[in-house]
Amino acid sequence: MAERFNFVASTSELHLLKMEFLELKYRLLSLLVLAESKLKSWIIKYGRRESVELLLQNYISVIENSKFFEQYEVTYQILKRAAEMYAKANGSVEEAENVMKFMNETTAQWRNLSVEVRSVRSMLEEVIANWDRYSSTVASLQAWLEDAEKMLSQPEHAKKDFFRHLPHWIQQHTAMNDAGNFLIETCDETISRDLKQQLLLLNGRWRELFMKVKQYARVDELERTRKEYLDGVATLSTFADCSKRKFSVPVEVFFLNVKMFVQDLEDIKQKVPVMEAQYKMITRTAQLISKEIPQEEVNEMLATMAGIKSQLSKTKEHCPVLLCEAQQLLSPLEELEKQITNFYESLEKVNEIISASDSEVQPAAVFKQSHQDLIAYQENCKKALSQIERNSQGILKFVASSKVLQHFNPLMLQKKVTEIQVTFQNMVKKTGDWRKNVEVNSRLMKKFEESRAELEKVLQIASGCLEEKGNPEELLKKHTEFFSQLDQRVLNSFLKACDELTDILPDQEQHCLQEAVRKLHKQWKDLQAEAPYHLVHLKIEVEKSKLLHTVEECKSELARESKLVSSESSEKIIKEHQFFFNDKGPYQLCEKRVKLIEELCLKLPEWDQLKATSVSSQEMLKELKFQIDSTYIKLKEHPDKWKDYKNRASEFATWISSKENELKKIKHDVNDPAKYKQIKTAVKIIRQDTSKQGENFNWLKSRLAVLTEVSAEDQARKQQDELSKLSSDFKGLLHLLAEIEKMLSTVGDCVEYKEEVKSALEELINNSKEVQVEAEKILDTESLLQAQQLLLHHQQKTKRLRAKKQDVQQQIARAKQLQIEGGLPSTVQEDLQKLEGTLENMQQTMEKREEKLQVTVNKWEQFERDKETVVKYLKQASSALERILSFSSLESLSSELDQTKELSKRTVAMAVQAENLVKDSSDIQLGSKKQSLQEQAKSIQEQVKKVEVTLEEEYVLNKS
Repeated sequence: MAERFNFVASTSELHLLKMEFLELKYRLLSLLVLAESKLKSWIIKYGRRESVELLLQNYISVIENSKFFEQYEVTYQILKRAAEMYAKANGSVEEAENVMKFMNETTAQWRNLSVEVRSVRSMLEEVIANWDRYSSTVASLQAWLEDAEKMLSQPEHAKKDFFRHLPHWIQQHTAMNDAGNFLIETCDETISRDLKQQLLLLNGRWRELFMKVKQYARVDELERTRKEYLDGVATLSTFADCSKRKFSVPVEVFFLNVKMFVQDLEDIKQKVPVMEAQYKMITRTAQLISKEIPQEEVNEMLATMAGIKSQLSKTKEHCPVLLCEAQQLLSPLEELEKQITNFYESLEKVNEIISASDSEVQPAAVFKQSHQDLIAYQENCKKALSQIERNSQGILKFVASSKVLQHFNPLMLQKKVTEIQVTFQNMVKKTGDWRKNVEVNSRLMKKFEESRAELEKVLQIASGCLEEKGNPEELLKKHTEFFSQLDQRVLNSFLKACDELTDILPDQEQHCLQEAVRKLHKQWKDLQAEAPYHLVHLKIEVEKSKLLHTVEECKSELARESKLVSSESSEKIIKEHQFFFNDKGPYQLCEKRVKLIEELCLKLPEWDQLKATSVSSQEMLKELKFQIDSTYIKLKEHPDKWKDYKNRASEFATWISSKENELKKIKHDVNDPAKYKQIKTAVKIIRQDTSKQGENFNWLKSRLAVLTEVSAEDQARKQQDELSKLSSDFKGLLHLLAEIEKMLSTVGDCVEYKEEVKSALEELINNSKEVQVEAEKILDTESLLQAQQLLLHHQQKTKRLRAKKQDVQQQIARAKQLQIEGGLPSTVQEDLQKLEGTLENMQQTMEKREEKLQVTVNKWEQFERDKETVVKYLKQASSALERILSFSSLESLSSELDQTKELSKRTVAMAVQAENLVKDSSDIQLGSKKQSLQEQAKSIQEQVKKVEVTLEEEYVLNKS
């Protein structure tokens, strides 16, 4: 076994490799066989289009949908690896050569087969396409032939119009023949014959018709070709003329002009190859036309084509050179354009500064900043002008030196540079004049500006205070401090500086200055008048803000309470509501703030809009009060707080109803002792449930008291009425339960007595059986003394059993009395009577047994006494008979005879007594001892008979 196992273990791996190779080999062969069989069904002579389409669907299903080539490739690669592993593990050269031979043959077979299989689809699709082409061309050609045959009888102009499309139908006829011939070669014989016949008929009709109308096809073709030629010549001529015009038209030397010129040249350069190709095509067209037209037209056509060719050559040669130099000019022109733009931007800034400064008197700081800006922009203009001059010189030199840019006109560029130079000189002169005029008034203006700035600063701060928005409480503190420190000297300083400045200003500027002073003075007075009311406004706003915050706090609390109603207990929310809106809560704070707002509003004038804040605050407070009250009412009316209470009340009511029905059923069966235990258990469970439900009832009463305080009055009253009804039902249930428990107690006592009687009776019966066993032992004792002792013990036990019997009789009497008092059914009384009858039967049995035992023991005592008398006699007789008889005299003999005679009489009497012993031994009701007594009696009887026989012999002897 070990050798076989080792052989199997050593060869199993090779065997598995071989099995795997063979499995893959035959799997690959199955794919090859499938491909060959399918290929044979696909490369047949085809039928109609529908059958070919079915073949194509079959090919797609077998090859493409199932991924046949991928499947074969995967199988081949796995087989290749398995073959290599098997050949390597086998070690046999012959087997390796066979494996490699199979792999090579399979590869060669698949290479040829796969090419054929792959070509099937294209072949099938080509057949279907030819069927479609053939069917469509046959149908259209047949219809056209019928119309054409009818048209032959029409006038010439109608025929020309109809047959102008004859080249198209020539193409259709050719396509039909190509498709038909292909189908004749690839389809089966029947279909090929039908196709040949159909083609012969159609070709015959076509040939007959074409011979009559072929001239129309030639005329139409010539006209179309001539039109193509003329269109092409027109296009080429237009391109050549446009190009020539672009090369010679004057161009102003500016960036945008040159850029557009470069773009046009690029377009021409891109179109040159296209136009050359079109020229060649037109040349071929002209050659075709020249065969059909007169020589004069041909010469004209050749001259035109030569001119176009010359122009195209010049364009092709001149365009790249011109484009290159124009592109070189673009970058400097673009830079120059930027510099000119920078110059004019800086110049515009300079003019803005000068014009702004001339129109009004400027403060010193503004003048200083304007002067700095002016110098900077002036410097920018100078730098830009220098770069413009330098770049323009370079551009002009480049244009002048170029041979191909002779049509570029530099005059406008030179004129523009000169204009910029003149503008710069005017700007320099103008800025110098401006600087002298402005510096004259700078000192007085500086003083005026400083005082005005200080006043404006104060007014601005005050105006900002009046218009400032923010926290009213912070604003009140800040503005109270500011207005208390407001100084009149600021205004006086400004007015003095204004008087000094008025002396040096022209009338027009004085008017503006006075207007500015009047405006600032008015602002100061308005500020002084408005400040007290502003502070009152702020105080009102502070209180209003606090009021709104407190109201929002209250509303947020109300919204929170309304939102929480759906997710939390309304009772809890009511407590939170009462705590939040207590006497020291936010609402009382709102009332105080409304009162303070009323007092502040009394200080405002009647026209002040803020005075209405008092009324709006009161309305807000009323609305808040209404929302608080309505929310509180909704919370009190919300039923969720009653949900748990109602559920428990409903469960309590359901429990009362179910237990009431259960107790009614129990009451009906409570007097049945057979169901006592079951009913007792059920009543006990109900009593336990009643205790638990009592706690539930107490919870309902206490819970109702709590809910009454947080609920609507009508809802609370309704629940109180329902709870009162539940209380009444619960008390009725308790009363019924107590009544049933009382009845059950009576039945229990009776059943208990009955059980006690049964138990005592069973004990009596068991003791009686024990006594009976002892009685049987008495009858089986070996000696009379032992029997007497056992009998005495038996009598004592019997006496005790009688005492117990009397106790049981008393218990039965007590049970009968309970049955009568409790009104129990008659079955109980019957059971007691049965028990009493059983007790009487047992008593009678005991008495009979005791009497029988006593009689038996008495008979045994008598038997023993009689036996003892006979045995005693036998001993005497034996001693008398065993003595030696010697008679010395007649008197002694006579005396001996008398003795013998007397002994014989006694022997007769003893014989009768011995016979009675035998009878008594049979009458005594003993067990195993009875046979012994009988044997003893018979033995004694025999001994007596022997004595009797001996005495008779002696008596006869003595007598003789």
